Amino acid sequence: MARLRTTAQPSGHTVLVVDDDDALRSTLCRLLEVDGHEVLSAASGEQAIEICRGRDVHIMLLDYFMPGLTGEDVVKAVRTFDSRVQIVLQTGYASEKPPRQMLRELDIQGYHDKSEGPDKLLVWVDAALKTYRHVQALHASRSGLEYILKATPDLHRLQPLDDLLHGILLQIQGLLGFTSAVLAVLTPEHEALAPSGAVLTAELQEFTLQIGTGRFDHTDWALLTPEEQVLIRSAVENRQAYLGSKIILPLKAGERTLGVVMVDNPAQSSDDLHLLEIFAAQAAVAVENARLYSLATVDDLTGLMNKRAWLARLQETLQFAARHMFPTSVLVLDLDHFKVINDTYGHLAGDHVLAALGICVQQQLRRSDVAGRYGGEELVVLLPHTPAADALIIAERLRVAIEQLQLQWNGQEINVTVSIGTATSPHLEVQTAEDLVVDIFTRADEALYTAKRQGRNRVVQYVATVLSD
Repeated sequence: MARLRTTAQPSGHTVLVVDDDDALRSTLCRLLEVDGHEVLSAASGEQAIEICRGRDVHIMLLDYFMPGLTGEDVVKAVRTFDSRVQIVLQTGYASEKPPRQMLRELDIQGYHDKSEGPDKLLVWVDAALKTYRHVQALHASRSGLEYILKATPDLHRLQPLDDLLHGILLQIQGLLGFTSAVLAVLTPEHEALAPSGAVLTAELQEFTLQIGTGRFDHTDWALLTPEEQVLIRSAVENRQAYLGSKIILPLKAGERTLGVVMVDNPAQSSDDLHLLEIFAAQAAVAVENARLYSLATVDDLTGLMNKRAWLARLQETLQFAARHMFPTSVLVLDLDHFKVINDTYGHLAGDHVLAALGICVQQQLRRSDVAGRYGGEELVVLLPHTPAADALIIAERLRVAIEQLQLQWNGQEINVTVSIGTATSPHLEVQTAEDLVVDIFTRADEALYTAKRQGRNRVVQYVATVLSD
């Protein structure tokens, strides 16, 4: 007894019916459309191959004997460019090759005798589509793992934390095609409240939206919906990923939860969630490494590199510059009359000024430039690939920007200026790495003290034996 059929919801699958019999082809197309499939049709093997090249066909119902190319010819041609389409050959002649032989010799998934009727064919269709879904899931999993393996080295590259976090979101979007994602980190003061850094109660969970893409760009925690906030808190408290209207991924480094990634979920599967969990584990390690690196290399007050890390970067850059014969410049900045600020407004005001100075310097520099705090109120800037004339321009831009800072402390305005000395590395004489560092820094320091003697709030460039404004 034939099964009763009603029109189904769209299946999301595309089926190609290939047969030179117009009436049979039309009947099959109607049957498949009732099952909710998108149905394409072709009257010849040549037309079928052309459709497969231009469309993403999931299953092909292919007549074996047709004028021109046979079904066997079509299978061999299609397999040269598409290994995933599921093919069911159909025969109407008992004299054709036995089914087991055809299944063994050709890369097909079924071989149907037309005399058995359409219901048997639809069983072949259901089985082939189930196989297609498994093949797709396996392909997505393999592609996702390959993507993660390729992305992992970039995650673990030493880089500023903000750059790393932005990279994590872009990698997640690349992995599964998300358009909107946000990465929230636990604020350090609240993270420290919980034993081993783990968050135990909702009351302790305070988050900062560190970076976002798509609709989460330029937002903050308060702008998330109450549902989104609850989902994030719950995922972090339970240390478990969540798959629903959103995908929530805790970033876990050992027993510590560093934060969470939330992405809009366009109906992704649990297999996709597994891939994201693998990626999140790699990302959490990278974030933890970046934080540890930051603790070891960044000055807490100014946010610039500390002295030891900056000198190491200077030595590496000078060695590379000497080998390849390109100029490197250094700026040494000293805050004018800093003792007066401390004596007048207090040391907390002095700290406030240094913090503002660090932000201002960073904003004025190029991405390739490296600023550091050398000690006290003295800052340093490394300018790779920068000749003396360009260094002078950058130094003057810094001086003007700092002079224009409008700083307030307890309702009082604090005006600040800096003196800057610049020097550019000689690259014609052979020196050790240590000699290169001492040479350029000594020259920049001499230029700085000349600027001080000449009245402060100015830039002086070291030039061989003559110092000039």
